[in-house]
Amino acid sequence: MNLGPFTHTTRPASARRSGALAGTAALLLLTFGAAACGTADRKAAPAPAETATATAAPSAGDTSAAGTGGSVPDAAPAVAPARPAVGSTQWPQLTWYTAEEHGQKENDPARIWRRAPAGTWELVRSGRPENGKALNGPLAVSPDGRRVAWVEGSARRLVISAFDGTKRHVIPTQGQQTCAPSWLDSGRVLYGLGREKELTLIAVNADGTGQKVLATHYPKCPTVSGGWIAQVGAQTVAIGDERGVRRAISPRLPAGLVIGGVAAISANGRTLVISAHTTSPGGCGCGWRFRNYRLDAASGAVTELAPVDSAWKQPTGHGEAIDGVVLADGGSVVQVNAATPADGAPAYRLVRYAASGRVLATASVPAGQPWGGLLG
Repeated sequence: MNLGPFTHTTRPASARRSGALAGTAALLLLTFGAAACGTADRKAAPAPAETATATAAPSAGDTSAAGTGGSVPDAAPAVAPARPAVGSTQWPQLTWYTAEEHGQKENDPARIWRRAPAGTWELVRSGRPENGKALNGPLAVSPDGRRVAWVEGSARRLVISAFDGTKRHVIPTQGQQTCAPSWLDSGRVLYGLGREKELTLIAVNADGTGQKVLATHYPKCPTVSGGWIAQVGAQTVAIGDERGVRRAISPRLPAGLVIGGVAAISANGRTLVISAHTTSPGGCGCGWRFRNYRLDAASGAVTELAPVDSAWKQPTGHGEAIDGVVLADGGSVVQVNAATPADGAPAYRLVRYAASGRVLATASVPAGQPWGGLLG
């Protein structure tokens, strides 16, 4: 979903991802160019611990306020996977990526898991697509878990292949600095060339054809979710798609919070899940309190997503929303990092939220290698 969601670091989103835009003016000037230029390995993981909860919705006084939103046309740049019916409390089908393990006795391959209705995680695909080559950034996995994309560290070229490493397509990058690739959908990849504040964003088909310049002089590597391309500032979010539809949003968050990242965007661009945090001297995330919100793109109104654990309410770096999927009923499934920066590795939890921000249920992720993420 995002540019670089699987890097092996516990830095907060504002540092781990691409960084903030230089200012609101740059957000409003965001421009997108017109069109130019496995074999299944079935294996069930142990059933995850899963709980249904009745956490109270957050108080309206602090977590839902009118802000400034952009226009919201009926644009749907990506086709969303199957979701529960509106009003349903069941979990949607989820797909999870587990990164390849290095330096361990088992030396486990990268894996794709699918969550069965019973709550178990079934292994559906495994592979070593990069074949031991050094990567310039993280491996990006398509929403359907069938393809991967990466930039080779030495050759400075973008490679797109099947998850098992076959059917490779190479796109030269002329040795330029690049943004880690990300998937607009399961058949199209976004990457960036150039230096910070001078990036050129390019979309390309998974077979290497159909290259299209989407933006030039782009300030930072963006985040991609639901087919939308997002940039965040301290108090602003800008999103756009490949067809040139764009909007700038100014959420009215509680005082003292800084936007850290975009975890999820609905396919029609109307609903976002964002993370925000307090600040602390020196910028260390270990002194931050993370607060996650459902954001309405049209009005700028925000609804806080209730924390699952009371520890997440403390300024210790727990509880950041990393990724997610927005559901048809306005609810969401959010991948939350329950670890702190001092832990050295993430401890993810999946949380099923109602549109009101209330926790409906939680579930664990597949056991084993901690580095991985929700796809979709």
